[in-house]
Amino acid sequence: MKIDQYIDEFLRTQFRRDRDGLETAKTLFKSDKEYALTRTFDYMESDSLEANMRASVQKMVRGKDTAIRVYRKFVQFLQDRGVDAKVSFPPIPVDNALERIMYLAKYFHSPDAKVQDLPDILWVSERTINTDIQNMSGGSSGEAVRILGREFRVPEPERSRGRLHHESTVHPLFLTENLTQILVMFKGLRKMAEDRLYRRYAEATAADIWEQLSDYARNRIRTVLKELLPEDLSWYEGLDEDVYDCFLSERQCSVRDNVWLYCIKNETPFFVEYREDDGIVLYRDCRYIRGTYHAEAGEFRLEVMCDAGRKLLTSDRVLRSCYLVEELAAD
Repeated sequence: MKIDQYIDEFLRTQFRRDRDGLETAKTLFKSDKEYALTRTFDYMESDSLEANMRASVQKMVRGKDTAIRVYRKFVQFLQDRGVDAKVSFPPIPVDNALERIMYLAKYFHSPDAKVQDLPDILWVSERTINTDIQNMSGGSSGEAVRILGREFRVPEPERSRGRLHHESTVHPLFLTENLTQILVMFKGLRKMAEDRLYRRYAEATAADIWEQLSDYARNRIRTVLKELLPEDLSWYEGLDEDVYDCFLSERQCSVRDNVWLYCIKNETPFFVEYREDDGIVLYRDCRYIRGTYHAEAGEFRLEVMCDAGRKLLTSDRVLRSCYLVEELAAD
């Protein structure tokens, strides 16, 4: 169905009290600008509407989100008049580089996600996408974005067949909690840190949250835990000592003696220096046996298959654990 007959009516009826909006819409639809919709190929046909709107926005240097809002309004206008107009607009505001980078971090969770599809999804240029990928990693050719004064930097991904592969998937979460919620979160993380399996992850998460709090919030938490809900503050004070980038890969969290959770979750082998009744033993290529993990009073036990067969391991007897046997030999 042809849509050019609706443009004048749209401009006349939808911006009666919005002079600035009318001028913007006229520029988008009927000007001599390169990005004007009426200059795109076969613009009159509703079947070409999405491709032409996307091409229009991609040619714009600035004001993409404003254009998308006008185009959304036009599509709704057409639909109200019975025109079969379907357009998949970008899922985020695309003028904001931080919004785009956060979207990319989640988009690449899927192993099927392709870099080449992103310009069509976000209605930006291929150059913009490549710049965002560089900035996400903060490499030599990129400039890492900053969130609350801290860098958001993900280790350089590997590219293969148009896909990006990160060492660990990135999950940006920006929570807006009240102080009591924050306090409850800290108490939960402190409890989890008592378990050797989760300790490093809990402490890294707590330090990340602590770093983002205001001086007022930190002092208020100290006051509450010292005077109202008495608790040893040493764990909280220790959070000041850990300074992390905005993102830690699972391996960065999973340091020596804390490789368990990573290896169990990803079903990868590990090496353990273990104290048996008759002496210290090195168990090689340990692979966790599903369903055998049990935790109690901050300690855990689990069963593995290793070079010595099936073994029950308890955390109180583990001396060291590593991904590679060379890491044990280095000491």
